[in-house]
Amino acid sequence: MGAYLLFAAAVVSLLAAASWILAVTSLEDVKIWRRLSESEVEVGDVVTARLVVHNRKRRPAPWIFWSDEVQSGVDVEGETAGLRNLSSGEKAHRSYRIHTVRRGLFRVGPVVLESSGPFGCIRRVKVDQAASFLTVLPQAVDLARGWPLGHRPVHEVPRRRSLFEDPSRFQGIREYRSGDSLRRVHWRATARTGDLQVKLFEPSVLEGIHLVVDLHASNFGRHGSGAGDGNGRLEAGAEAAEDGWIDPLTGVDPVLELAITAAASLARFVLDGGQRVAVLANGGDAADGNPEVELGTFRRLDEAVAVRGKSGGFHPLALPADRGADHWRRIRALLARATPADGPSVAETLAIELPRLPRSLVTLVVTPRLDGALVSVLWALRRSGIETGIVRVGPEGPLPRQALPQDTQVWRVRDAEELRDLGSRIL
Repeated sequence: MGAYLLFAAAVVSLLAAASWILAVTSLEDVKIWRRLSESEVEVGDVVTARLVVHNRKRRPAPWIFWSDEVQSGVDVEGETAGLRNLSSGEKAHRSYRIHTVRRGLFRVGPVVLESSGPFGCIRRVKVDQAASFLTVLPQAVDLARGWPLGHRPVHEVPRRRSLFEDPSRFQGIREYRSGDSLRRVHWRATARTGDLQVKLFEPSVLEGIHLVVDLHASNFGRHGSGAGDGNGRLEAGAEAAEDGWIDPLTGVDPVLELAITAAASLARFVLDGGQRVAVLANGGDAADGNPEVELGTFRRLDEAVAVRGKSGGFHPLALPADRGADHWRRIRALLARATPADGPSVAETLAIELPRLPRSLVTLVVTPRLDGALVSVLWALRRSGIETGIVRVGPEGPLPRQALPQDTQVWRVRDAEELRDLGSRIL
């Protein structure tokens, strides 16, 4: 009897060892490839993902299960998982479709591989770190309706109140006065007249806009908490969904999307007029929440986010002023990835960035909230010679008691229809 038990124990041990060896070696040298038909798409587009699982061993790989993880926020059509035996050198193909329903940066992958022994008692799991990233670009509303042909969105006219002069716009000469810089002396005119003459220049001109997008987390989400998943998807309570603050299906705050749409629409409108656009936002970048970025499996767009050292470690999303189709693509990519974030308010951001704000652009703040702190910093901008404007998005809210600087206009944008009407006004 003892011999039979010993023989049975030996057989069980042998089967367990064989099962363990099969489970471990099945995942060796199994490679994964994934390809997306597009990496940047519009909202509503459909992307095809093709997955290849290749057994590169000389031995078969039995009982291979794989599952491709797709980040929430998009709809998937088709199977993202499979289970089959792979003979030596065999490839298994799988394809599915991704329906984009909102803007953002979405991760496709990594693939989770699982193998087990013939009895299913021993399992081994392997995560393939390669991931793909899908950027869903924000929508841009056409603002050109009603705009007279030949006019530019921001008029290139001399600024009478400007504290700065443009040295490329020579206006004339006058006699030297006490306090004039010697660098402004017109030496030829001085030699001709015998008296010191200085150059006169026209004031700086406005040649575009500096879009400042308020993405502070307190402006969005349940009761303004702004808690989210790092990709603009906010955690909504039942009362928040019922009050219409957050879409109960997508978890997206419509005010947030309206702010992004307004910024994209204004940028395209001014760029189409041949003028320059700069962008500054106090939000986060969805790419920063993906560890694959640091591992090098995801390459961010060149200069899509200008990261500069600031006091206190503050790193806003920023793009320098430029024009053209390439700059439009960079702006859309930045806005696609922009997410609400805790940190400096838009007023604090403007105060920090004040020394670097371009004086030749209108600083146009897109924000759901107009408070006393923002009004105060707008006065500081005006004293520095910067023209300002406000695009207030979303529902009505309390107004600050302080008066805005003279000629600082506030445009109300409650929906896409009011956003379109901005095209018939002077920014």
